[in-house]
Amino acid sequence: MLDSPDVVTITLNPALDDSFSVPKLVPARKLRCSAPRFDPGGGGINVARVLHVLGVPTLAVFPTAGHIGRALTELLEAEGLPFEGIEVGGETRLSHHVTDLSTGLEYRFVLPGTPLSQADLDRCLEVVRRVGHHAAYVVLSGSLPPGVSSDVIARVTCLADSIGARLVLDASGGALARAHGAFLLKPSVRELEEHLGRHLESAEDQLAGARELLVATQAGVVVLSRGHLGIALVTATDDVLLPAVASDVVSGVGAGDALVAGIIAGLVHGWDLPRAARLGLSCSAAMIATAGTSVFARQDIAAFTDDVPWGPHDRREEGRRESADRRAS
Repeated sequence: MLDSPDVVTITLNPALDDSFSVPKLVPARKLRCSAPRFDPGGGGINVARVLHVLGVPTLAVFPTAGHIGRALTELLEAEGLPFEGIEVGGETRLSHHVTDLSTGLEYRFVLPGTPLSQADLDRCLEVVRRVGHHAAYVVLSGSLPPGVSSDVIARVTCLADSIGARLVLDASGGALARAHGAFLLKPSVRELEEHLGRHLESAEDQLAGARELLVATQAGVVVLSRGHLGIALVTATDDVLLPAVASDVVSGVGAGDALVAGIIAGLVHGWDLPRAARLGLSCSAAMIATAGTSVFARQDIAAFTDDVPWGPHDRREEGRRESADRRAS
């Protein structure tokens, strides 16, 4: 386990992702599949894996259950990612990603996950409190498992405040309505439309919707994912549209998590938000170019940007001092 991570990620509904292809998806027939690829999955775990590639000290916290949970942790150990898994009852979920080779379309089958009791949730959050006392950022990302309501968002917000960390939230549904006081929110256009109850067709509509979310939640920044169009950055003083970075599309799974990870990596190294966001877009493009939820290698990001914080950065200690100042104030 990492003693002093800059970032702690929370994944309350982790998964073991398998990805494979079939010649053509047809009903009621036995389909011959390619050999599967297995990867650790779940929003916060994916964010942590990309941060690890980018050289940011990160610890992933998540519940683990049964044989599938053990397989997930073995994969993380093989990647060298520091983590703390909290053993719970049941079985960690599987998620299936199937590519139809006849059309090139990708299909995702996502299982609900093992229920998490209140006691197990308390144990997970206590681990975050224990390991995150020097962290600059806490990331809560991914779906909520059965048994956990969106009220957990307020608990994690208070937890992050108590340890002097900034909360980054990538969630949907009722979770967005409870995201008061988070530092950064990252909804997609679809998630924001569901939250607001209306379509956001134009860029102007999307910027207005993101600002409405910003004001309602008093967040520091909303990063609105616009798919192939890129992102919108909305803060109290600015609205900025940034285009996507071009990439060969292999799989879109995990692209949003890579975006979040790249932004956090830039911020940890003292970059301003637009520069950090451009790194996030480059990480997203690199992720899209990989199969399933496999994470790109460090050298692969060079195809998308030459502005990457490899290893220690001379602004890093300044970022640590700023984090300490926030805790002291």
